[in-house]
Amino acid sequence: IYFDNPTQFSPDIIIIFLSTPLRSIFRSNPSSRTIKQKQPSHRPTEETDYHTTMAATLSSALRKTALLGTTGLTALTIYRYQKLEREEASLPTNVLFSFRDDDANSKSSSGEDGSENASKKKKNVVVIGGGVVGVTAAYKLALKGHSVALLEPRERAGEECSACAAGGMQRSNPVVDRGTWVAVTKCLAPFTRHILGGSQEPYRFFHIDWLSAITDPFFLRWSATFTKTSFFPCKEQSRLQMEMLKFTDYAVKDMVKMMEDKKDPMAVASGYNPNGSLSLSYDPVMEEKDDSPSEKKPAAANPTRGKNLEPSKVLKGKDISSEEPSILHQELQPTTCKYEYEACAASSGRFTQELAERCRSDPKLDVTFFYDTRVKGVTVGPSEGNTNLQRVTQLKTNKGTIDISQDTEVLVAAGAWSTHVCSLMNLYCPVYPLKGYAFSLSAKDILASSPDLTPNDLPQRIVSDKYMFTSRLGDEIRFTSIGEFSGWATAPTPRVKTEFIDESIRQFPHLEKYIRSNADNVKCGHRPYVSDGILLLGRVDSFENLMVSCGPGSNGWKLAMGSGEIVEKLVSGMTEEDISEELGFDANAFSPKGRVLTSPLFSKICRAGWYV
Repeated sequence: IYFDNPTQFSPDIIIIFLSTPLRSIFRSNPSSRTIKQKQPSHRPTEETDYHTTMAATLSSALRKTALLGTTGLTALTIYRYQKLEREEASLPTNVLFSFRDDDANSKSSSGEDGSENASKKKKNVVVIGGGVVGVTAAYKLALKGHSVALLEPRERAGEECSACAAGGMQRSNPVVDRGTWVAVTKCLAPFTRHILGGSQEPYRFFHIDWLSAITDPFFLRWSATFTKTSFFPCKEQSRLQMEMLKFTDYAVKDMVKMMEDKKDPMAVASGYNPNGSLSLSYDPVMEEKDDSPSEKKPAAANPTRGKNLEPSKVLKGKDISSEEPSILHQELQPTTCKYEYEACAASSGRFTQELAERCRSDPKLDVTFFYDTRVKGVTVGPSEGNTNLQRVTQLKTNKGTIDISQDTEVLVAAGAWSTHVCSLMNLYCPVYPLKGYAFSLSAKDILASSPDLTPNDLPQRIVSDKYMFTSRLGDEIRFTSIGEFSGWATAPTPRVKTEFIDESIRQFPHLEKYIRSNADNVKCGHRPYVSDGILLLGRVDSFENLMVSCGPGSNGWKLAMGSGEIVEKLVSGMTEEDISEELGFDANAFSPKGRVLTSPLFSKICRAGWYV
């Protein structure tokens, strides 16, 4: 009743709604008295009669309890949602920003009479999200002459997930499949190893806050999709994974091109490191009779594994420490390692901030930043040209409104928070936050305070094992690990943080003093984990002027340049088919079509639970 006729709803309905089951539970049951008065002519034994009565009583109590619980949750959901609507109605109504009514935006880029195809016109774009994906998209759009307004709820760009990324730029992608599901499940619930097989892991990469997870209907729906994709993937899943790998190759090469441009200071600013990546293994090495894969011991399940285009070679024994002397301090020495000698790394956070500064300071780039600005409401209306489509007409923020004119597009690039933004438009976006942990040390500070240590005692490249990732990003030594499902909180969980610190010390025990002294600087960011493991990038098919760019997990940083390029081409009027033909991969593979869904009731229930 409320969702169909919100204006006719009042809090009194909640009281009436609750009172019916309450009266039903606490009043006496006349029918039971009737049964007691009319005894059957052939009554069963006294013991059978007792058990039957008790079973009926228990069943009735359970039904009434379930009814009361459901009624209470429904009433609470409606109450919270109504309170949200009142808060949205009280948001500031002043105009926060309006795009300039520039003649350049009404004429084609190649003609003065404005008679060219509309797809060639310069457009206005509102980007929601100031992480690496949003800022890079704004930069790519501005390079082509489009006007951009970027909204970021924090004090500056790249402050959450972008600031916690390991920084790896390998041409590889993790995948969602049966092996991933098993590895994740064994981490979240260690007792399942007795069912799923395998030994107990000494370190749990995945953690979960069960209370916040199972009480969030969004997580239940997301995990169901994740499980379905893992065990019953669509026929196209393998092809989609390969298309995303091609795209990753393109995106990483585009980023490396910027880093290795001698005239561009980005490499220095972001701590670019082209020294490769070492992935360590501590498993016993079996004697190999030949090179046949059947003779090799299968690798342990690893949720971070996936498809890979990086050239590599296998190092064993002392060859590993010769390449990376810092691991000599480990108590247990690795037996083998995979050396991806062309892999690169850089600081996602510093890259984002440098790019944001370029957008702000370069007069040729028309990008306006709004920090401490959170989108708290979205007005949606019908499309003028197509009655089957909707369009975003206004964004409501904590600082004012932005009217979305006919020539303005909206890009949601808010990482895991894209789910919240989409829910404001009654959309289900299959992205759930996977909280990652990170902290950094300064190589210069360590060497200055420890005369016994030399530069070779510090990692020179990406050094990782099954679940721990350490990156050298210029002077910065970045430690990252952990995937935690704990709702939308970004504060570190004390118990999980302790495990993270202990594992960091296990990898580099000679740095224990510095690691422990920086334990209070551990911060968390939400990795946007897409339920099917495929990037979300493109137009939302039910909207005329809405695009999404996020996911698929920890890969967003290295895909940012490629994602921004596709967004720019879509805004400039190219179709996915045109993009595919030009760039060499299927841009339709990442489309939100059939994945970002219109779900009005579900969105309202989730918003009430999140209080968003």
